[in-house]
Parts: sequence; C-alpha cells; structure tokens
Amino acid sequence: MARGESDTTTARSERSAAKPKRPPVRQGVWPGAYPEYRRDDSMSLMRELVTHALDDGYAAAAARRGSNRTRSRRGMGATVLVLLVLGLLLTMAALQTRHSAPAVAKEKAELVVRIRNEAERNDTTRAQANSLQEEVTRLQNDLLASTVSGQDLRERLDALDVLAGTGRVEGPGLRLLIDDAPTDDVAGAQSGDGRILDIDLQQVVNGLWAAGAEAITVNGQRLTALTAIRGADKSITVDYRPLARPYVVEAIGNPDSLEARFTESPGGEWLFNLKAVHHIRLETKAVDKLTLPADSGSNLRYARTEGAQ
Repeated sequence: MARGESDTTTARSERSAAKPKRPPVRQGVWPGAYPEYRRDDSMSLMRELVTHALDDGYAAAAARRGSNRTRSRRGMGATVLVLLVLGLLLTMAALQTRHSAPAVAKEKAELVVRIRNEAERNDTTRAQANSLQEEVTRLQNDLLASTVSGQDLRERLDALDVLAGTGRVEGPGLRLLIDDAPTDDVAGAQSGDGRILDIDLQQVVNGLWAAGAEAITVNGQRLTALTAIRGADKSITVDYRPLARPYVVEAIGNPDSLEARFTESPGGEWLFNLKAVHHIRLETKAVDKLTLPADSGSNLRYARTEGAQ
C-alpha cells in the first residue's frame, strides 16, 4: 500500500474516532414499551373538553336558573292576570258610580228641600206658640190685676218666669258675637283649633250665669235649666235645634257689673284665651235694652192651687 493512501486512511480513522457515536436504536425488551404516538388519543381528549366544558356543579346551577326563569314567567303571568281583573272591577265600579251619580244627587237635593221645608214649618209653629203664650200671659195679667192678692201673685209669677225662662224678659245687658277663626291665607283652609265648638258655648253660658246674668239666649233661643248645648257632627245644637254662624249670645243683667264679672270668670278667660291663641272672632257690646223671648219648648209638668197640700 502506498504511503499516501496509508496516511489518508489513518487521518480518516482519527476523525471518525473523534466524533461521538450515536446510540444504537434501542429495541424494546418489552412489547409496547415505547408505544407509537397516536392522533386519535389527543382528538378524543379535545372532544371530551368541548363536550363536558362544565362540571356537575355548574350544570346543576344552570338547571336551577332555568327552573327559576320558568317559575318567574308563571308568576309574572299570574300577576298580569290579577291586575287585569282588578282593572276590570275598578272600571265596572266607576261606570256604576257614574250611572248612579245623577240619582244620588237628585235624592240629596230632594232631601235638602224637605229639610228646609220642615225647618220653615217648625219656625212657623214656634212663632205661633210664642204668640199664643204671650196672649195667655196678657190674659193672666189682666185677671190678676183685678185684685190685690192677684197683683202679689203676678209679681211672684214674673220672677219665676224669668228664672224658668217661660216669660219674655226685657232689660239692659251684654251681647257677644262669636265666630270661627278666619281662613288661613297661607294654608287656604281653616284650622281645626279655630272652630267654635259646643264646649266653647257651654263655657260662655256658664260664665254669664256665674257673672249674674238673669236670662240668656243663643241665636235667639232662650236657655233654661233644662237646655242642652251639644255638638252634632260639625254643627252646634241648642235643644236639638242647629245653630248657624256667627253665634250671638245675649244676656240680661246688671249693666255695671255683668261685663266685668264675666271677663274675670272661667268662661270669660276661656273665651278670651281662644281669641288670643286661635284668633277666633269675638265682639262684646253693652246694650241698654235687650228683649229675650220665652222658651217655646217649656211644658207644664206640675201645678197646684195656692194653699193646697
């Protein structure tokens, strides 16, 4: 062999020895020790993730939400149905009220007319009774004036008539005009505390009696020991006869002391306190001559002759 070829072969052998040797392909001692990569396995995993993206808890929550939506829709439907029925009932009630309103208004108007007619008839009857009472009193006085004993008896009867309210009385006295407080300019309505009540007139009358009044009338109606002042709804009645505003209270008594004593009485303090606090309307005036009628409602309950047991 030539030297050149020998050197070349030697150099090639050295380079081959310097390079790392690749490991030999290992043949599995056990079958399937290194299984072949299969595409079907990865695809089945992807399909599993897509198909079952949510676990069982998420699925249960979603099912509950679906059932709640179903129940809410049912509840909403029931609510709408109830509202429709309620609206129908209200509409029917409104139509019925509208149809019956003219009849109710007519009946109310007829009732008002009847009340006014009866009130006028009562006033006429009361005036006739007063006229007859005055005639009886005149005949009685004429009969008693014929004898001395009769004159004494007439004086006693006159004094009793004043106390019992069965006779007309004339004399000086005090006139009070009492009314509700004026309308509030700001609120546009009258305050309830500024309205005259039955207890207010009761306090005034009791104060006048305590001040020495001999006879009292309220809006022309004579007061006696049996007279009742009451409240009925928003009205004030005297012996069950309603009074109209303003309320005029007249009292006959000593002109020198009646007004001053009334002002100092509990009834006077009550009345002037109403004026100061609640701004009721109050006017007082001393009158030289007042004429108070007899009580038309007085009935004779007991009588006996003089000297009888």
